[in-house]
Amino acid sequence: MLSRTAENLYWACRYIERAEMLARLIDVGYRIAITKKTSKYNNEWDSILSSSGVKEDFLEKYSEINQRNVEKYLCFDKNNMSSIVNCIIHTRENLRVIRTSITREVWDVINSAFQEIENFKPSNYRSSKLPNFLRWIIQRTSMLKGAIVSTQLTDDIYDFMNLGYYIERADNTIRILDVKYYILLSKDNKNIENNYQWETLLRSIAAYIQYRRIYGVNVDPRKICHFLIFNKSNPRSLLYCAENINNHVNNLCKYYNQKSLAYSSTSKLLAKYSDVTIDEIFKTGTHEFLLDYMKDIDSLNLSISSSYFDGGYNASKNYT
Repeated sequence: MLSRTAENLYWACRYIERAEMLARLIDVGYRIAITKKTSKYNNEWDSILSSSGVKEDFLEKYSEINQRNVEKYLCFDKNNMSSIVNCIIHTRENLRVIRTSITREVWDVINSAFQEIENFKPSNYRSSKLPNFLRWIIQRTSMLKGAIVSTQLTDDIYDFMNLGYYIERADNTIRILDVKYYILLSKDNKNIENNYQWETLLRSIAAYIQYRRIYGVNVDPRKICHFLIFNKSNPRSLLYCAENINNHVNNLCKYYNQKSLAYSSTSKLLAKYSDVTIDEIFKTGTHEFLLDYMKDIDSLNLSISSSYFDGGYNASKNYT
């Protein structure tokens, strides 16, 4: 496979996963904002911008952080490369240039989403439509993932697509969890408002029922963090993502009959976080743990790029 094709597959899936993450992240802020009575931290939209990594760019354009400005910037702003609209555009463009590598079903889903998103132009958009828009994005991204799973061959194309998904998903889980990390620092974890915010976070990532099946009805920050970090049956947990990244890199190594820098990096990532416990995370600081994990994910992304995208396959049997 050409390195350029591999890169297009990888980034197409990163962008579509990012679109879903942003939709869910905005939904967290929206739901908390309309129900929050009092809080020491009074601007959920500020935390949404910080967690999505675009706060500085946002402040260059807007002087005030409020719902209207944030949703415009994160959903529709063409100058924000990671806005939801741009993520849909980038996904389609990445898949368009490698049209022969994907199935017709995959192309039809993303092409339809690209055409339909024109109905959500800022000129005819109102804040009251935000929940419907976010729901539409989540539905379309789920349809695309379903088309990939049910129609693509499970070859190297499939592995590069899934690498994109799981790298982005790990990054997204960190960001969504970090939106409310300060609740973990609260001495009063039984506070009704805090509990509702944790419930809202779980519902926003479609994980509330699954959480209750495993941990019971009590909303407990420690259990929620365990669910989102270590639970191997949760497809959004960090450990689940790390294991699947490792599996798909291993598949590529077998497919090309060579180990790579990415192979070494994924193995070290999985080993590093498999031995950590939730008690250790709470003791050293949840926010610090999440930042460290995010740095490792960024480093892993660079290893994948160096191994497969930078002018060809960069492999060596010396990697361990």
